[in-house]
Amino acid sequence: MPTEPETPVHVHSVQEEYFYMMVHPCACGGPWQGESQGVQEPAGNVLHHLRATCFACGKERTFHFQLAERPGPADPIRAVNPTDEASRALDLADWIRLAQFYLARIERLAESVERAQSLLDARQCLEEARKFFGPEDEAPPASALWSDDSRRRAREQPDAFRRSAIEAMLARMPPLERLRQADSLDQKTFKQGVRERAKQRVNRTWWQFWRLFRRRK
Repeated sequence: MPTEPETPVHVHSVQEEYFYMMVHPCACGGPWQGESQGVQEPAGNVLHHLRATCFACGKERTFHFQLAERPGPADPIRAVNPTDEASRALDLADWIRLAQFYLARIERLAESVERAQSLLDARQCLEEARKFFGPEDEAPPASALWSDDSRRRAREQPDAFRRSAIEAMLARMPPLERLRQADSLDQKTFKQGVRERAKQRVNRTWWQFWRLFRRRK
């Protein structure tokens, strides 16, 4: 059984934490579902502890993250990494695999807003993948692939791992701000619906209804 790392995983956002948990499922293969969380700020660091339960087998695990900085209310919705720094949590192969997942699921989604959200996630993952390339790199540098599995994926899908292929995919996608705008409008509608539901019941705060509503999505 894998052991939890002692050192918190450095991330640039809560969204990057979510992607990390997707790439590192339970030993049984099941996905993690967040249950509770806590934040500590020792010596200027922002430590985020997230307790999760495997959706398949029920195993519990606590993930420990170190955020680059505390998220602010003006930050873009679902933003992954506003800096030019490559991820320290996931390598190039992880980001490409996530992008492929979100692109593949678009055709299965019925709602246009959901498709836009999936496209937003795919674009952000491709942008994170591109950050591993130097100005003169076309093939992935060795420092971008951290494991035998990642290096195997790069050998098996060399076309998908070229810098020019990643940039060509990004060029065919809508701009990031347009996708964020579509996501923001949907979030506003979602929050309004939750508040209306809360008004119809007593002895509950609106955020409790929001949590229940999210589980049904």
